[in-house]
Amino acid sequence: MALGPKAMGEAIIANLKRKSGKDLAEWQAVLAEEGITDRKVAEARLLEHGLGRIQAQTVAEVTLGTNHYQQPDDLVEQLFAKFPDQRPLFDQAVAAAHNTALTLQPCRGYAPFYADGRIAVSFKPTTRGLYAAAILPDADAWPDRQPHKPSLGGSPRLTDGVYLQTPADVERLIAEVSA
Repeated sequence: MALGPKAMGEAIIANLKRKSGKDLAEWQAVLAEEGITDRKVAEARLLEHGLGRIQAQTVAEVTLGTNHYQQPDDLVEQLFAKFPDQRPLFDQAVAAAHNTALTLQPCRGYAPFYADGRIAVSFKPTTRGLYAAAILPDADAWPDRQPHKPSLGGSPRLTDGVYLQTPADVERLIAEVSA
């Protein structure tokens, strides 16, 4: 099962010692000893010390920058900054999911809703409309359905992609994936 963004960051931190020889506190001490206070500089320096790109980003964010997964509202704002006209549709999805088992856990490139520890539906604003990826129980009822493109966010196990244009489409989608 794929981890969500927050769980992925926690796993990276938990596995630092095994994978790199140093735990988070030791990497933080390296940055402190070198007097690094800028997140981007820290990432570059950690790469030079042999950490992988994602490890370096995670250590730098936890140490010096904003841990975006602790501020989901900021992630949503950033996600919809280029497509503000699609934000009302996403807000409709949030409202529709309110009394369901779906839990929003936004990340940098898309906004997934989880159910039972797995992504049930993910949203990403695009030039074509609000893209939603899910496993649609009645896929034939969505005439514009296409195979899900993992590059648009969400788990590769999601099979269907649709571009939502209306609040009614959003309501219907949330009802289907939360049933």
